[in-house]
Amino acid sequence: METAPGPANTAILLRMSTQRTEKPTPLFLSYVTSLVVRLILFGIAIWLLVAHPEQLDITTQFGISGGFSFVNVTFVFLILDLLSKLRPNAKIAMGSRKQYGEFHVPTPRMFPNGLRELQEHARGLLEQAVSDTRKAVRETAEGVLAAGRQLVYSIDVLRILPWPEEDLTANEQLKDIIRRDRLHEIVPVVVFWVVFNLAVGLLLERFGLFGPRTALVWTLFYFVFDMICVVLWCPLQLVLMRNRCCTTCQIFNWDGIMTVTPLLVVWCWFSWVLVALALVVLLRWELAFARHPERFDERTNASLQCANCADKLCYLRQPLTPRKRTASQRPRRF
Repeated sequence: METAPGPANTAILLRMSTQRTEKPTPLFLSYVTSLVVRLILFGIAIWLLVAHPEQLDITTQFGISGGFSFVNVTFVFLILDLLSKLRPNAKIAMGSRKQYGEFHVPTPRMFPNGLRELQEHARGLLEQAVSDTRKAVRETAEGVLAAGRQLVYSIDVLRILPWPEEDLTANEQLKDIIRRDRLHEIVPVVVFWVVFNLAVGLLLERFGLFGPRTALVWTLFYFVFDMICVVLWCPLQLVLMRNRCCTTCQIFNWDGIMTVTPLLVVWCWFSWVLVALALVVLLRWELAFARHPERFDERTNASLQCANCADKLCYLRQPLTPRKRTASQRPRRF
């Protein structure tokens, strides 16, 4: 005999039903397209490795002398991907753009007195903006002000308010908590990535397979798998980091340096340019966190919270429940 679903089960079924009927966002579709393009590049690389391996030699096929070579085409795709991570207005995920101050929307935890102070502060900013234009809209000023007071509780209104820099700076106690929590996520990834790549590299070298051609194919494999992690499945998230989704991922812009890791031991212009640019992307990301860790955490940046997400890159996979902190790790107050 079947029983009626309880409130919890009903909520789960409703959420699953909503996700099945919800259309994928344009950004998600662009990432799927990118995955297809990268798969095509990787497929061509595998075919060339078997049929025409000389066309994969990045030491001889790169540059003007190489003409319209597969190496040059691959270089363009990799460069464009890296450059997109340095443009605040690029059409990429919030997980990458959260490093920029214009995407930082403060949460109640950024204010000593919590939600009430945030609402009062936002109301003051909005009222000031209305008063500045009162002469031009005298007949409707009161209506605009009333509507503004009502809408100030909406995160979309908070997003467009002209927040002063000091309002977007967390106190040192909160910054220390965010830094500590981030270390718990990224240290296992760093250790795994170094050990894994050393092991694979030594194995290829042991069998005499490592060289410029193998390094290019290996790089393209990482290039494909980077997008698989975003669209379909991310083992680093599931096993090591346990963050909720790509939006809250602390290593989102590490993908550049991770992709070109095989090129670190191949000395030529192809690898030098890509590795240098990947290091710039990584350095920009880490410096942004060092100065403003509050931009990288959903507790202090409302742009990263599920309710305000417009990317919906989790269309094909459920967001994870972040790893629970122990009692000693939980902050007593912000």
